Amino acid sequence: MNEKLQILQMLEKGQITAEEAARLLQATGGTAASSAPPPPPPPGARFDGGPASNNGPRPAGHTSTHTGPSTMEDLGRKFETFARDMAPKVQKFAESAVGAIVGVTDKVSDAFTSTATPGTVHAHGQSHHSASRPATSTAKASTTGMTTVNIEKLVQAGSHNELSLSGLNGDVRIKGYNGDKITASLSYRAKRAGATIELIQLGGKYFLNYESDEFHQVSIDAYVPERAFGIVKVDGINCQVDCSSLTASDMRIANENGTLNINSISANTLVAENGNGRFSATNIAAITATMENLSGAMEVTEPDIANLKLTNFNSPVSIIISGFNRHEDYLWNIETGNAKLSMNLPTMPSLGYHIKAHAAMGEIRLGLTGLQFLINEPSLVEARSASYDSAAKRLKLAAETSNAALTIS
Repeated sequence: MNEKLQILQMLEKGQITAEEAARLLQATGGTAASSAPPPPPPPGARFDGGPASNNGPRPAGHTSTHTGPSTMEDLGRKFETFARDMAPKVQKFAESAVGAIVGVTDKVSDAFTSTATPGTVHAHGQSHHSASRPATSTAKASTTGMTTVNIEKLVQAGSHNELSLSGLNGDVRIKGYNGDKITASLSYRAKRAGATIELIQLGGKYFLNYESDEFHQVSIDAYVPERAFGIVKVDGINCQVDCSSLTASDMRIANENGTLNINSISANTLVAENGNGRFSATNIAAITATMENLSGAMEVTEPDIANLKLTNFNSPVSIIISGFNRHEDYLWNIETGNAKLSMNLPTMPSLGYHIKAHAAMGEIRLGLTGLQFLINEPSLVEARSASYDSAAKRLKLAAETSNAALTIS
């Protein structure tokens, strides 16, 4: 077998390191008439011929060997060629490793099953009972139309559980309930026969796995244990996404080109993002929350969030809150562009405000009582409650819009 090919195969199998492979390639680079290659440098010697590192003792009587510039240039060229040759091999190895991992997940996954009869889900979503074979986690799709299957999976107790569900060109509805199973109806339409979609459990991670480029549509209607997950991730593309009655330490909900509705969500950290559609958030409790929308109206009702950053672009923002209950100090940054911003805030003796508002090319209307104005101009206002320092609850609010009115009352 060609010596260079053997060296590459040894590297691919992990039998030698890249540095050892480079030295071997250098050693095989001469012809039969060439003089014998110089011995490899001792352990710890540098590739550039400089002084050896201090890693490990030197053999008695050792003298350092200097590699000349021409030899090193030749070695550099060979190593670059070696790296280019190895690139497709490494890619193939990585793909093989991924395939092996997928094979393992197939074995540890629970079943896509019909709620009526356990069995194997075939191309048209029908459940066929088999006494000798357990139900498989993989649904193989057809291209003849929509396929609907039911999912039921027990969720093990644990604060480190993670849930990840994503939809494509269809509705995504995730609702928490007082139970211990993921129970859902999954509807999908594939681009090719045999495309697979599966609910996988790896330790405490539960996720819907499929290749988005193999499906026209994936819709999810799921009930999940409301407090079983430390991390919750829900994604949609060209969808209507509705998430409600969920509690987690970290929660991320994102949708692109559709409507996003979140209701009765509780989290330490919440990130909710939407694009090109209406964004509605109701009864959200969090320590830190980031809400962002693009080209769609935002309506936020009863947000009890200590640190809130809310951003919208080219569409109005409306915020209504009747009370601040969970925290003592609140810090909010609210911003929109080319659209009006309106906020309806409570007035009570125990609540103090420090407000900075800016409306570029617009007008500010500030209707709260008990405020002392530090700056009071048509498009720039800073005001503070007289009792701010002694108030039991305090809100620092920065609000900004452009080309429209900003109203706080």
